[in-house]
Amino acid sequence: MTSVTQVAEGIWCFPIPLPNNPLRWLNCYVVKGHEGGRNLLIDTGFDRDECHQALNEGMSQLSISPENTDVFITHFHTDHSGNAAMLQRKGARLIMGRVDHDCFLQSENGGWQKGRDVFCAEGLPLYVYEAMQKQDRSVMFSSGIFEADRLVDDGEILSYGNYELECVMTPGHTPGQICLYDRKSEIMFTADHVLFDITPNIGPGHDRDNNLGTYMNSLRRLREYPIRLALPGHRTSGGISVYDRIDSLIAHHERRIAETEKIIRDFPGSTGYDIASHMQWSINARNWEEFPTTQKWFALSETLAHVDYLLSKGSVSKSGGQEDFIRYYHTGK
Repeated sequence: MTSVTQVAEGIWCFPIPLPNNPLRWLNCYVVKGHEGGRNLLIDTGFDRDECHQALNEGMSQLSISPENTDVFITHFHTDHSGNAAMLQRKGARLIMGRVDHDCFLQSENGGWQKGRDVFCAEGLPLYVYEAMQKQDRSVMFSSGIFEADRLVDDGEILSYGNYELECVMTPGHTPGQICLYDRKSEIMFTADHVLFDITPNIGPGHDRDNNLGTYMNSLRRLREYPIRLALPGHRTSGGISVYDRIDSLIAHHERRIAETEKIIRDFPGSTGYDIASHMQWSINARNWEEFPTTQKWFALSETLAHVDYLLSKGSVSKSGGQEDFIRYYHTGK
């Protein structure tokens, strides 16, 4: 039976399990509207039977239905958007940030082909790509392509119950992830921008720009808000201050940037995949050869974000591409 917990006046949360996923569960939040008004449900889980059951039970316990509920999708990843199309078909209205809505539609139209071209040029073996693509099709289900009923931008306000929720754009984890903030209560729904006992995945970005730098700037932006209660997209806060967590996330990436730079200095001409194999990872594997195959995809993704940061600072240069792998060199700067 799904457990529903009240986290603030008029706000409830229930977990949606994410089977075979290291994130374990998604926190699905509901902001109850005034009597006769509409409710707001934040994020939906995968399109899987286990997720459907939790979603239905949680909504039933809160006496809400798709017909009287708006669904806000914080970002396009399928653990957050997977059931959006299904809920829309049942009568819910979908709200999503304009930037990530565009990314969602692009990812449904050749996204995997582009990912293969980018990552294989960085030295990723084809078998890793194929394993990742298979996992995406068999585990990370989406209930279909959808067109949001309302697209929002940074600064727009969503009103539900006693809450005036400001859309706060926090690019990095995705190009257009949006957190929601109520100034009166100082509550921030942090989505996957700030997680407390795991580090959000930061990839190289769609255009191979300085996505990590963008993410750290988004963290610094969030630090300027008075936040009494932070509600993350996964796991719990564990009583950790959101400001301490922001500082620790920035410090973590600064350490990883330094580690990446040292590897490139020590192993000139390395591919992105080579660099990832030399990084230290918190995972149950004795060495890179025993690393779970699909996790090598995410490891390379995070490595490339740190490489791109160094490229933007001029500390690293690259050569190759097209018929040869891209290789990296330290510039001495």
